[in-house]
Amino acid sequence: MTREQPFVSGAQERTFAFDGHGRSVGTRGGLPGDGLGKAPAHLFLAELLDRAGCDASAVLQLDVWRDTLHTHVAVAGTAPTTEFARAQAAYARSAFEHAPAGIELYDTDLRVLRSNAAALRIRGRPASEVLHRTAADLDPSLPTSRLLHEVLNGPEQVAERFVSVPTKGGGHRVHRVTALCLRDGATVVGAATLFHDVTSEARSRAAERLLAAAHRAIGTTLSAVRTSQEVATTLTQDFADAVSVDLVDAVLHGADPPGAPLDASTPLRRTAFAAPGGLAGVYTVGEPSNFVFPTPYTQVLTDLTPRLVDPSGALSDWLMHDAARAGALRAAHIHSLIVAPLTHQHRVLGLVCLYRGPRHPAPFDTQDVALVEQVMAKASAHVENARRYMREHTTAVTLQQRLLPRSLPEVTAVSTAHFWLPEPRRTAWFDVLPLSSARVALVIGDVPEQGLDASVDMGRLRTAVTTLAALELPPQEVLAHLDDVVPRLALTGTTDADPDMGLRTERARCQYCVYDPVSGDLSVASAGWPAPLVTAPDGRVRELPVPPGPALGGGTGYEVARTRLEPGSVLTLYSASLLPESPHDDPAALLRQAAAAAPGDARNTCDSVVYRTMSGSRKRGAAVLTAVAHRLPAENVSTWTGSREPADVAASRRRVRAQLADWGLADHSFATETIVSELVTNVLRHASGAPQVRLIKDSGLTVEVSDRSATAPHLRHARTQEENGRGLFIAAALARRWGTRYTSDGKCIWVEQDLTGTDVI
Repeated sequence: MTREQPFVSGAQERTFAFDGHGRSVGTRGGLPGDGLGKAPAHLFLAELLDRAGCDASAVLQLDVWRDTLHTHVAVAGTAPTTEFARAQAAYARSAFEHAPAGIELYDTDLRVLRSNAAALRIRGRPASEVLHRTAADLDPSLPTSRLLHEVLNGPEQVAERFVSVPTKGGGHRVHRVTALCLRDGATVVGAATLFHDVTSEARSRAAERLLAAAHRAIGTTLSAVRTSQEVATTLTQDFADAVSVDLVDAVLHGADPPGAPLDASTPLRRTAFAAPGGLAGVYTVGEPSNFVFPTPYTQVLTDLTPRLVDPSGALSDWLMHDAARAGALRAAHIHSLIVAPLTHQHRVLGLVCLYRGPRHPAPFDTQDVALVEQVMAKASAHVENARRYMREHTTAVTLQQRLLPRSLPEVTAVSTAHFWLPEPRRTAWFDVLPLSSARVALVIGDVPEQGLDASVDMGRLRTAVTTLAALELPPQEVLAHLDDVVPRLALTGTTDADPDMGLRTERARCQYCVYDPVSGDLSVASAGWPAPLVTAPDGRVRELPVPPGPALGGGTGYEVARTRLEPGSVLTLYSASLLPESPHDDPAALLRQAAAAAPGDARNTCDSVVYRTMSGSRKRGAAVLTAVAHRLPAENVSTWTGSREPADVAASRRRVRAQLADWGLADHSFATETIVSELVTNVLRHASGAPQVRLIKDSGLTVEVSDRSATAPHLRHARTQEENGRGLFIAAALARRWGTRYTSDGKCIWVEQDLTGTDVI
């Protein structure tokens, strides 16, 4: 025990009682029994000094009080000098009376024994209304009774709470209340509380929480509507009763935002409204919103300055011009609102309105306006990013649509239908390419990513496919050439991401089909594309067993699958986005059910596939191409095999003349006979095997002459003196197009004539 500590033995202070003559009559833990009733001077002082461990020069600090019978003396402490003792006593008095924190003392019944000036000021009551009253009686001004009961009756001797006290102006003050249990040794003698006004600190913390929530929750996507909803939800969590967000309608479509002041005719659209208390907005989300002039709303859209508005004080002013909002504000008991603009570089993106009513009795103030400005700055940046993304996305989608076939060609081989919706992560495309001899190529594919670059990549790949199709190559060779071309085109995502790790980025994919209406044969090759479906005329659906080749750009070969389609069968090509994302035993089961719904009808089959597989998930996007297979009538095809004799050329001319007469195409006899004559002569002179001639009457008239040679013919321009070299040149001059197609046992030279005109001799 040091000299500065109170005079204590064990857990109790020494107290003494004296009668009116100054003789000791009672003690607690103090004098020996024989000291009672004697003059206290030598026993009392000596005992106190001995117990305190002090010499005769020490200063004792005593508490003295009197009841009806005795005077009581208790040791409050010791001090080494008189100056120390005086300063210590003065500190005890000043710390209580002049402390900036409120301090109150209570007895064991929680009646107020003492309350300093700060506590009285916090309670807003004079001392006469506080002293000797219980803490429960004073709870309306500052609730402390429950906390005091906890420290008096519970295991903890100190407890702390934050309490909010309403103010007359509708606001509130926040106080940190600390309760302490007061003990004399093991005996509870009362309690005390300390009040600290922490309104500013609490408000700062609330503002920090709001800004942190805004940073975390606003701008999670590149969608202006979603960002608006995030703004409304964040601001109504613990700041406003209701929040509405209205964006300039053009901004939602990616157009440049208008400058201020906003013209009254500029349309806005309600993109978000949140009101956890059940309040209703004047407009529902998605509706155009109309703001009447002059009101705070239109004023904010003019000078782009946020406004704090008290609707109750302006009922005779702007609300007279806006009866709909006036009624809504009165019905919702709105007492305060903030109107703030969403802007970017002095251009108007939209308007945010915050309302306070029963859930938040305290009205908005200028600090709240400054806080809203910070949130609006963040929200405006994300809305602007969403607008730019929408502009680029719209431009990219428009470009994709322009690069897709505007209308599919009408061919005899198939009747087609299609559906296309941009996907979020890939750019899909499709095509129908007429080939020679009434055949047709059906193509579907995609490239990685979305955007302008991906749109350009899609157009370049489609051009490459169209060029390769004109070479009359079989499907597996078309994909093999594309596999070589894709790396040179530098399409998006065709390079290795990390060769050491074995990781690759996404690559372009494609499926190429060729259908021959003469034989009904279908050839399909796939580069990373799901197998097509075939719906028979009776509604049975099967999945073609196409070897699943790798995506384009991998440097590997491809295999072809061949099948024969019944007339009226529907072929369905579809993008992988229509398959379920979650693991499934049979991912194409739903597709097969959809494809079976409308056998023999390309349009209805396409619609069934789209509506059944994309219901509720249209945002995925997809490409679907359906085709009903037709057969060319047997009477529209004439085939014969000639001989190696030169006289067979004349026989072929006679057969051509007779066949065209049967078809009612006698006017085309001269040109057709000349073409057959020249091509058959070339076979006899430059190729091996007997010439095979086939005439096909479709939208045009096609002449095919096949042989067993793989030598490629080429068009020559013979000189005047030369006797040979003009055959293919003459055939090409009489046709609208011609080409060479290689078969498994040779080649076929075909020449197609237009049937819209007649021969010119």
